[in-house]
Amino acid sequence: MNPQRVLYEGIVVGLAGAAVVAAWFFVLDLVASTPFRTPALLGAVLFDGLRDPAGLTITSGLVLKYTAVHGLAFLLFGWAIAGLFALAERDRHLMFGVFMLFCCFEVAVLAAMMILGAWLLDTLQPLAILGGNLVAALAMLGLLFRDHHFSLHELRTSGE
Repeated sequence: MNPQRVLYEGIVVGLAGAAVVAAWFFVLDLVASTPFRTPALLGAVLFDGLRDPAGLTITSGLVLKYTAVHGLAFLLFGWAIAGLFALAERDRHLMFGVFMLFCCFEVAVLAAMMILGAWLLDTLQPLAILGGNLVAALAMLGLLFRDHHFSLHELRTSGE
């Protein structure tokens, strides 16, 4: 396992996942005629303690600060998943760990929203969140599977 390769792969995969989620919510916000509402809302909750979505003022500062946090979270996740893929080249059973990490990440996102404010799940629909994370997971896994050559059968049977 080459540490530089894992780091590079983690950066590429993490940035790809972050970009896909950002694009997903940008499109949803455009459809609702409120561009950048989602990152501004999450930034306001995280940095300003916003408790009521009616009080949201979309600013570039909020969008940029939240985007930085979002990107960092995905970089760390990308690095972790790239490391698991590198380890799984030696032991295919670790592919089950990849599946578990994606599941834990999804639960962590929803739990973080509950901690920041349960009202967020009314404002940002859970299906929209799950959809964004699913599209990001597919993009990230697509990049990793392209370079690691695991078969679908190996992935399905890795937990056995």
